[in-house]
Amino acid sequence: MIKRRTAFSTIEMLLTVMIFSLGIIPLILLFQNSHKQTAQAKNLMIAQSIGRNIINEVRAYGFDILEEEINNSTYKIIHQNQPVTGKLVPQDNESIEYPEYYSRFRTTLDLTDNKSDRDDKQPNKICVELEVQWDEPGRQNFKLGFGTLVVKYGTVRYGS
Repeated sequence: MIKRRTAFSTIEMLLTVMIFSLGIIPLILLFQNSHKQTAQAKNLMIAQSIGRNIINEVRAYGFDILEEEINNSTYKIIHQNQPVTGKLVPQDNESIEYPEYYSRFRTTLDLTDNKSDRDDKQPNKICVELEVQWDEPGRQNFKLGFGTLVVKYGTVRYGS
């Protein structure tokens, strides 16, 4: 009687591992790409949330405070490349603090009035421009812009 082999040879095992690895490598790359896109979507969502919060806070100051900020920089609202850290509402001692993860985001806020566009040199609108910036691994400097107008009540006339 002839005995039959029941074990795999080394060559058979190497071929099996090679074929299996050729099938698994694309799946690993797919998961890595998916993880990167998920992180980018998370950062975009956080940037949108930061932008909406800051724009709402600036709008809540009202026209008079924003006009004072443009003229005298009293409230330190205008800023360049400022990291998002500390309290959500700095003037409120009981305000929650931004999570540590948010420190990778930076904001730039600018205010402009329309004095140069008017004959009487009295502004009735202030343009608020906000830019949220952050870095992604492998890709540098993403930016998301926000803007709004703050209008002085009693100065807007509809029709002539």
